[in-house]
Amino acid sequence: MAVTVADLGPDPGPDLGVEPRFGWLTMEDGARLRTAHWPAATTPPRGTALLLTGRAEFIEKYTETAGELLARGFQVFGFDWRNQGLSDRPLPNRQIHHLDSFDTLAGDLEAVVERMVRPRQAGPLLVLAHSMGGLAALLALLRNPALCDAAVLTAPMFDIFTGPVPRRMAVWLAERLCARGRGAEYAFGQHDYDPVEGLFTPANPITSDPRRYAAFHDAFRNRPELRVGGVSFGWVRAALRASDHIRVTAPLERVTTPVLLLSAPADAVVRSDAHRLAAARLGNAVLKEHPEAKHELLMERDAIRDRVWADIDSFLASVHL
Repeated sequence: MAVTVADLGPDPGPDLGVEPRFGWLTMEDGARLRTAHWPAATTPPRGTALLLTGRAEFIEKYTETAGELLARGFQVFGFDWRNQGLSDRPLPNRQIHHLDSFDTLAGDLEAVVERMVRPRQAGPLLVLAHSMGGLAALLALLRNPALCDAAVLTAPMFDIFTGPVPRRMAVWLAERLCARGRGAEYAFGQHDYDPVEGLFTPANPITSDPRRYAAFHDAFRNRPELRVGGVSFGWVRAALRASDHIRVTAPLERVTTPVLLLSAPADAVVRSDAHRLAAARLGNAVLKEHPEAKHELLMERDAIRDRVWADIDSFLASVHL
């Protein structure tokens, strides 16, 4: 049964007591990224946290997560990845989620840290990254081991499901169609955002919590400029190439930054077996699995989410952060 937002009653959303300060950061290629900063509620701050969103997401979706970090004494930074949120989107159809290489996102992350976070950093730096953001974070750590003092990766996108198309066929198709100049087109079966997706159903692969599900889709309904549709052939090729690098060729053992890897074994969006492989090879990683959770561990119902935050708190204490 689908549940509409109206069925859930009024929801004022989390009140953090402080609004983020929005800004812009221009990358070397001219792309503008929208940024946000939540000042710490305590003086001095316990540390600095940088939030990295998942695919198609935006700063505002992480208001509740920012509130958890503020309550723990951190100041918090965030930004919209290029091609989503209010950051620059170069294609005529702004909803096509296109990317040529995930190295671009890793480079953007490094630039955000060096140019926005470091000048205002207080205490150690924690990166908290979800899904696609987790992939970009690990790629950046491989390039720059001193990127942060610790990282929490929730359901990182180390490998993706390719639907009814076998993975090898998906690789072949993406490579072939990109070579034919179709990289910026929607991949097969992809399309603009459909408002029907905003109706909560228990079968959704994201979360079992209707209100937190609505935090994403309400914004897409009320602010159409935030909407992102499906992915391009270029994005698929980039994701599969990055996945192969993480799973096969990347020297993960060289990443000695403390990493907490939070995984949902029944995840239907990213492949959780890739989490186990990566955790076993990373130089300083802890893997915590939540079998009852769906993909959005930080957006799950309270009974699950509280255990996720308990894992995060325990990890931060263990690394003296």
